[in-house]
Amino acid sequence: MSSTVMTWRESAPRGRIERGLERAIATAYAATYDAVVRNFAPYQELLDDIVDVLARAEGGRAMRVLDVACGTGTVVRRLAGAGHVVTGLDLVARLVERARRDVTEGADFVHADLAEGTSFRAGSFDACVSLHTLNWHPRPLALLAECRRLLRPGGHAVILCYSRPAAVRPTFAAIRAEQGLNAATAALRWLVPTAVFEACRHYEARYPDTRTLHHDVSAAGFEIVESRPAFLAGVSRLVWARVPAKETAQ
Repeated sequence: MSSTVMTWRESAPRGRIERGLERAIATAYAATYDAVVRNFAPYQELLDDIVDVLARAEGGRAMRVLDVACGTGTVVRRLAGAGHVVTGLDLVARLVERARRDVTEGADFVHADLAEGTSFRAGSFDACVSLHTLNWHPRPLALLAECRRLLRPGGHAVILCYSRPAAVRPTFAAIRAEQGLNAATAALRWLVPTAVFEACRHYEARYPDTRTLHHDVSAAGFEIVESRPAFLAGVSRLVWARVPAKETAQ
């Protein structure tokens, strides 16, 4: 995308066959995902970063957190381990079923598409977390709007969004230039299976520049607190935003 502000257009609903195929692919990837990220230092550091942002947001107190598109529950379990009460939500039923196999205190999982609206009351959560969901979801603006509705006044959102494709060769080169050959080689553990997974999916990928991302997060009713590159030589951007404390949740 160019530096000109562009609002993402909502995609037309996908066909049933296309949705079913994408969900099958996602389910297959989920079978190996936990093994890919387990002990993968950059990913674990990213989760630590998210935990730290939430701690700074509320002075370390426990919060009610919503994880958007939670997949197999990796982020949910990490946040629950940090003392939060976390609800993971995903539109793929089989991923939710898999996430529920690992019973973790303070963690719950729900099958739903956030962009379609949920049964949660407005202001049900203190914080929400979204990792790379805006890049692939067919209705990113609706998703942001529902996140905004579900957060209480003063609530926080941690949004991670790819700034560019996580392609193997350029990302490997960027990590090597920044951190050395060993770090770049170790990153292949995540880069290769992710590239295979992305190649099999059928969706309109979005890689918003910083100005575009900030525009759409702000348009949803958030104030941006912090924004910076994150994960694997800055392949993503982490945005910490909050709902204005003096406004009533929509």
